[in-house]
Parts: sequence; structure tokens; C-alpha cells
Amino acid sequence: MKPWLKVFTIISLAISSLGGCNAFLATGKIPTASYHLIIPHDLPNQRLFDCAELSISQLSATDSSWREVTHKDISNGVLESGTFDDKNRTGFRMRIERAQGANQADITLRGGGPYFIDLGVAQAMNNLKGLLDSCVSSK
Repeated sequence: MKPWLKVFTIISLAISSLGGCNAFLATGKIPTASYHLIIPHDLPNQRLFDCAELSISQLSATDSSWREVTHKDISNGVLESGTFDDKNRTGFRMRIERAQGANQADITLRGGGPYFIDLGVAQAMNNLKGLLDSCVSSK
């Protein structure tokens, strides 16, 4: 093989391997689960969010994949854990959205590992639902 062809081949392989990760990020799908939690009309967002934070705390005691609350906007009814909008993050990240006085809250849970491997987002949502349902009904 000619020397210039060897150099060209090595450079081509190096460039294509660097772009591979970016190509994967562009096409990767984050494992996601969603749920509509039915709640009393008169339950304030603050109490719903307290239940969510307590639930995350309980879940993170046995599974380090759960991320802590990073954004809470009570007046607009939004609570997020982890870096919810970021695509390339590991762990369980949650968003709860609820209009004040609505009888349901929309919960979205993302749970991806490296290269968007599913961390068990369906089971994690079931665990979260159980704790949230129990907490909300006791308030």
C-alpha cells in the first residue's frame, strides 16, 4: 500500500469514528413511560410536589439511578428531576405537569443508560405510581 493511501485510510477511520457517537445521539430514542395520575381537585400543587419529592427520595434509597428534583414551579404546575430535557443523560428523570385545580397530573419518566439502554423505565414508573398514589390519597 502506498504511504499516502495509508495516511488517508487512517485519517478517514479516525474522522468516521469521531462522528459515530454524534450520529448515534441524533437517532437514539430515550426510553420513556408516561402516566396520568388522578388527584383531588382541591389538592394544591405544593402537596403533590411534596409527594413526588418524597417518592423520589424513597426510590433513590434503593436505586441510585433516580435523580433529585432540579426544577419546581408551583404556580405553573411543573416539577422536574435530573436534567429532564437533555437527551444524553443516564438515570431516571421525571417531569410532572398539572394545571392548578385540575383532577390529573401528567407524569413523564425517562430512564436511559449509556447509548439509550432502557434502565427499566416501565417498572420504575410502576414503582413511582404506587408511591405517588399512596401519598396523594393519604393527604
